[in-house]
Amino acid sequence: MTRSIDVVTFGETMLRLSSPGFGRLEEAVSLDVRVGGSESNTAVALARLGLKAAWWSKLPDNPLGRRIENEIRRWGVDTSATLWDASPTSRAGLYFLDFGLPPRGTDVYYDRAASSASKITALEVEASPIGSARLLHLTGITPALSPYALKATTRALELARSARTPISFDINYRSKLWSPQTAREALEPMLGQVDLLLCPLSDAESIFDIHGDGFTTAQEFQSRYDVPAVVITMGGEGAVAIDSRGRYFVKPYELRGVVDRVGAGDAFNAGLLMGYLDNNLEEGLRYGVAMAALKHTIPGDLLLSPRAEIDVAVAGNANSINR
Repeated sequence: MTRSIDVVTFGETMLRLSSPGFGRLEEAVSLDVRVGGSESNTAVALARLGLKAAWWSKLPDNPLGRRIENEIRRWGVDTSATLWDASPTSRAGLYFLDFGLPPRGTDVYYDRAASSASKITALEVEASPIGSARLLHLTGITPALSPYALKATTRALELARSARTPISFDINYRSKLWSPQTAREALEPMLGQVDLLLCPLSDAESIFDIHGDGFTTAQEFQSRYDVPAVVITMGGEGAVAIDSRGRYFVKPYELRGVVDRVGAGDAFNAGLLMGYLDNNLEEGLRYGVAMAALKHTIPGDLLLSPRAEIDVAVAGNANSINR
């Protein structure tokens, strides 16, 4: 089978609603509308790097669903496998952002129960998009949506193994969707099928009861679940990775101003996956960290930096003003 796509990913993408600026939701008279979802965020960032990325999910066949699909396709992502839900009760997932700056945090409020994406079934997961890709990228958000979505994720893993498509998996824990114990029970059976695992250090501790520094945690994942390559992100302390070639560490960028933190982890994933596909996990770490830093400077979920801007950030040659 021809591998015409570099990375295919699937998962729920929602409409994001937030008060303009740093206004509070409870006094808002208008809302900014954007599109966001971890998997599609990563797909868009991959497309900005010049890779061929595809995303699919289930969306309501109405203006809100089309708004979501149009936005993802607009940035060069293949959305042709999208499933359209024409049922009278179909709906798009929503999430609301109440932005804050220290000492006030940013709060996320979900309105995604019974969304079309949460009702996707294992029978609707098709082999063709997965078999045509060099890599399948999944996250722990999708199986948290519903029992249906959990089975659909399991089916995607099975199809990938059958097609010999490598799998990357980002734990991406969401405490508002499930508990650490429930997440562990659902995710552990999947990890033995994964070729590349991405996990924040805090998620390793709270979900899998793995404690230690980044390298110790990565080694424990390898030992416990037989995962060939593991990446551990550590927020302000950078990121580490381990594969058969060695151990790698990249320090974080200094963030002098934060416009929007949402989507930074997804931007990191895109850079990392590019390096992984090039058999250069260390380079993937460098690009991932740079892309996460760039995402903090851009409003919305999506990293819209062109490849040239990303390369400049990786090289550390960015100027405050280009004239």
